[in-house]
Amino acid sequence: MTAVSVVVAVYNVREYLPRFVQSLQRQTFHDFEALFIDDASTDDSAALVEGHVSADPRFRLLRHEENRGLGVVCNLGIREARGETICFADPDDLLPENSLEVRYAAYKKHKAVVRACHDEVAADGRLLHHETRPEGLPELCRPSEAAARVGPNPFLCAHWTWLLPTALLRRHNIFHGENMRTADDIIMLARLFFHISRLVWLPDTVYRWIKRAGSLSFTRYTPQHYQNYFSCCDIFYEEAEKRRQSRLADMFFNDYCLSYPSHLLRQISDGASGETDARELVAAMTGVAERHSVLSRCLPDLRKSPSRWAGLYRLWHILNSDRPSAALRLADSQNAVYRLAREAEYEAIRKAGWKQEISFDKYDAERSLLRARYLFCDSPPEEQYCYGETALEPAFAKNRKVFDGTGYTIFERILWLPIPEDGGEKLSLLVGGKNAGLDHSPADIRRAFTPAPLNDSAFPPDVRALRRLAPAMRERFKDAWMFIDRDTRADDNAEHLYRWVMRNRPEVNAWFVLREESPDWPRLREEGFRLVPFGGMEHNVLFLKAKNLVSSQMDAYIYAWLENRFYGDLLKFKYTSLQHGVILVDLSPWLNDVDMDCFVTTTEDECRSIVDDGTGYLLTAKEVVRSGLPRHDALLAAPAPEKRIFVMPTWRAGLAGKWDGKGQRREHNPQFSSSPFARAWRSLLCSPALAELCRAFGYETVFWPHPGFEDYLQDFSPPEYIRTPAGESIQTLLKSSTLLVTDYSSIAFDMAFMFRPVVYYRFDDLAGFAAGQNRRPGYFSFERDGFGPVCRTEEELLGNLRELLRAGCRPAAKYLERMERAFDTRDGRCCERAFEAIMNLHRGFS
Repeated sequence: MTAVSVVVAVYNVREYLPRFVQSLQRQTFHDFEALFIDDASTDDSAALVEGHVSADPRFRLLRHEENRGLGVVCNLGIREARGETICFADPDDLLPENSLEVRYAAYKKHKAVVRACHDEVAADGRLLHHETRPEGLPELCRPSEAAARVGPNPFLCAHWTWLLPTALLRRHNIFHGENMRTADDIIMLARLFFHISRLVWLPDTVYRWIKRAGSLSFTRYTPQHYQNYFSCCDIFYEEAEKRRQSRLADMFFNDYCLSYPSHLLRQISDGASGETDARELVAAMTGVAERHSVLSRCLPDLRKSPSRWAGLYRLWHILNSDRPSAALRLADSQNAVYRLAREAEYEAIRKAGWKQEISFDKYDAERSLLRARYLFCDSPPEEQYCYGETALEPAFAKNRKVFDGTGYTIFERILWLPIPEDGGEKLSLLVGGKNAGLDHSPADIRRAFTPAPLNDSAFPPDVRALRRLAPAMRERFKDAWMFIDRDTRADDNAEHLYRWVMRNRPEVNAWFVLREESPDWPRLREEGFRLVPFGGMEHNVLFLKAKNLVSSQMDAYIYAWLENRFYGDLLKFKYTSLQHGVILVDLSPWLNDVDMDCFVTTTEDECRSIVDDGTGYLLTAKEVVRSGLPRHDALLAAPAPEKRIFVMPTWRAGLAGKWDGKGQRREHNPQFSSSPFARAWRSLLCSPALAELCRAFGYETVFWPHPGFEDYLQDFSPPEYIRTPAGESIQTLLKSSTLLVTDYSSIAFDMAFMFRPVVYYRFDDLAGFAAGQNRRPGYFSFERDGFGPVCRTEEELLGNLRELLRAGCRPAAKYLERMERAFDTRDGRCCERAFEAIMNLHRGFS
């Protein structure tokens, strides 16, 4: 009998098979069979395997005539395997040379099921994670006993690192799950768990999991993915309940309740998932809990130690929330769980005064500034920064609020330290009298933050081709400034600043990126803009060669268009966010994840809400400039307004369709039309009272939803008398409109800049809106600071519109005073100041 069967599921992996087969052929252990099962590949994967089968008798090939899925393939492997033991491998991964040898030797020596370790490796060869045996777990154990100490999860994952007796699986009918998008292997391990009387966990790395774009680790999870994972909990509960071991299943379910909602919230934050996904996930979690009476059994433990059962605490929090949407309930539960996890850490910091752990995480080479960060409680400890014997002061410093505890506050100290020219001395930083780990020369710092050239020999062919093409276009895009608003539309701050640069600084090598099918393309081309088609080869090369990236948007497709793992050594640009509007709410949960070099603000209150001590932003006075929005310069020349009501509701992240991350376009959300948001605005637009107001006062109404909702115009069902512009310039329409109706849009600041009236229609509350956007309420109070009345009902809104129209659309005195006070940038120099701020990015700090 063959010692080991390696079951390999094959489906369209032609590109990766040669390396994988080579890793099999290099095994130091030879008594194995490689059982390849082709699941109806549409490429020539099967033909490639056939070539190896004819050359190596240890290789076998079985075929499915139609695609059946991974679980069915693995189960066929279990039935057809000829080996004494069996293991599984994916053909886009790799086996170290001793993978089979160490596992089979341990199996024979210990007469035990074998579990070993794996490495997670990026496609470019970087080690992302090295698995080790759980702390406190002996080499030999019985999983059902050891899981009480380390949890069951380590025994219910990474099936490629196992070596299993084939007879054990067949005797107990233990097979993979079938008809699943994922987690079929976890179903198998859940069924196996209680049948393992003896397991040996090796420290050896026996598998290299290659995490490529397009693999499951980078896949957008659908509701079915999450349902598959929670079906594993059902299986494990069934097995545990047979043996009166429900506590182990509670631990497993707790871990899943902790991790997968967090995963979905990241997708929602990225725009890749929405409310439907959230509802499906909550239903999957709730179903498991109800079927196995989880919360009623565990409630005493939750009350006693919520941090110990953080996942179940999350589920309890979700089920007891009165939030109107599942996405909001998930977001609230995330905050609750985060608070539990952090309280223990912050309590330790409170006792010590500061964390006594400092990170040096960013270096600005052009300004010679090094960023240092550490956590402290209430008051920062004494700091001493020196070059040799010479004391130096931080160039910028800030105390960012991180956490409010009971009677104490945790801050993050952010320091930008000037790095002098190298004169043979060492830099040092003492915090609270302790060495912070900085004992380096300026040259050491510069070398440490200079990216090494990447070895691209294993990169995809298109990546290698682009890396070689970029130098050939060096002169065309030398020192280029790359401007972009959205991929689909211009007509925002990047367009306005580009126009100013084109007219006033013609020596700048400026380019504007936009989709060719955009309605703005012909207009900008006629004006003389140097246009680059979004998503094309020129865009790719410009992205690699740009000196500055300047945009009104902060989506990842703008600043991370090309992946850092493939191009990180070539990317040199400084990223300037001109912003899409004036910030009203606290955007720090979002912006802290965006690495930018310059951030434009407009009002003093907005700027201070970001840079001051006690705010939540990582941004400091180093990055933030108060120049005013470039598009505001054009508002100074606004014509006399026409008799027009401009209606513009703002973005709702929870209603956005699924997103591939590659531009502004999203899938259509079928739930949009029935949402309270759509219903409220549809009711207003279709109101006979609004129609009568427009007729009586001779006004037209223009409805312009947020660009993310352009494809949903039919869901609002506007009557014929309401104009819904297609391809027109929002700036032109806004400048010629008399008054604005919005909910939370910062476009109100543009109207206020022109001293024109605003009416806010807020049928939902600010806290709910902010939470739904992954935001928090900020410094701006619509009632205290807003530029017009705040209306909670349609009737109230129509009443205020009637009063404004009767008054000739002149804002009330208190609103005029607020409009005057908000801006000190009505001087036509917003573009000039933004330009100078970008130029300063390339000037040394002094």
